[in-house]
Amino acid sequence: MGKAKVNMVIRFLKGMQAEKVNVLGEDEAKADVEQIQKVIEDIELFYEAELED
Repeated sequence: MGKAKVNMVIRFLKGMQAEKVNVLGEDEAKADVEQIQKVIEDIELFYEAELED
């Protein structure tokens, strides 16, 4: 996956985190936001070499 696509996926997931908080409220969205953050971190680690360019 190219750098642009990886960044697009990460931006989408961050937007999803914000939307969860907006819709569910901070307390109810906390577990979902944490889970999405773990996915973001996993993607960043997996595609680390591509993101460095």
